[in-house]
Amino acid sequence: MLPGFSVIDDFFPEARDLRGGIDAHFASPEKHRADSHQVWNYWHVPGLYTYLRTSPEKVLARPLVERFLSKLRALALFRYGLGQITWPYLSLYVAGCQQGLHNDSRNGRLGYVYSLTLWDERKFLGGETLIFKEQDYFGSAAITQANAGLGLYELVPARFNRLLLFDDRLLHAVPRIEGTMVPQEGRIVLHGHVSEGPVAATGALAQAAAAAVVEEARPALDRIAEHEGAGLAGLVSARLTLEGGGAAVKDEVLFDRLLPTAPGAASPEAAIAALRAALRKLKFPAADGSSLVTVPVPFGARLR
Repeated sequence: MLPGFSVIDDFFPEARDLRGGIDAHFASPEKHRADSHQVWNYWHVPGLYTYLRTSPEKVLARPLVERFLSKLRALALFRYGLGQITWPYLSLYVAGCQQGLHNDSRNGRLGYVYSLTLWDERKFLGGETLIFKEQDYFGSAAITQANAGLGLYELVPARFNRLLLFDDRLLHAVPRIEGTMVPQEGRIVLHGHVSEGPVAATGALAQAAAAAVVEEARPALDRIAEHEGAGLAGLVSARLTLEGGGAAVKDEVLFDRLLPTAPGAASPEAAIAALRAALRKLKFPAADGSSLVTVPVPFGARLR
């Protein structure tokens, strides 16, 4: 199974240009105008969220944001077989801002947090992404052992130009910022969610033709998820390599985050093996060359 989170540093080649938009927006505060600067929503949900957020195109050049999303989408599809990316929020944290513990189980398969924070020069404490570790606790010997802090969770620093991807179901938070009230010195991130899109195809076979075959097989795939994957929730995405005649000559699991929802749940490994066997049997139309077809299969509750 894939780890619960991953970090990619130096993600976007145009990070400095994005950051330049932040610095320009907050420069010369005595000259700020209502039409250009009354764009931030102070999002305060008592006991849960306190920070400022906006749509990034109100502060940053939209073409830059679109290029960032294109790079993120390409990464998500190639590495994980996930083709749907939400338009991000641009969020700002200064002294007193935080996110309380929560999950985003119905919002996506992965959350993404991309940092424009000048982390190495920061003048504050807090501001990391706190992610609870995936470990048994109740019902295990862990409840008899002393533990605290980093024994229970990870703290991922919001380093400049760092992309963090994590399972949306994991409990996570942002520790309260203590320190600066200067906005450009605060924690500044683009964030949103990644989920499965439609069947994807590259190569000789048209996407519509590939999708038609998968959708015809969808009831059988759903039955595998329901029966062989009983008590499991999450997503599996697989990439099929097709030869010109339409037969699958290779299958590769890109994303496998199946977690039990009850005692006695099915084995994730067995469920994935059954799914792969079914996918390898699919017959696609002949084409003029080889193709890659990416198929997402949800298990358990669907996203909203």
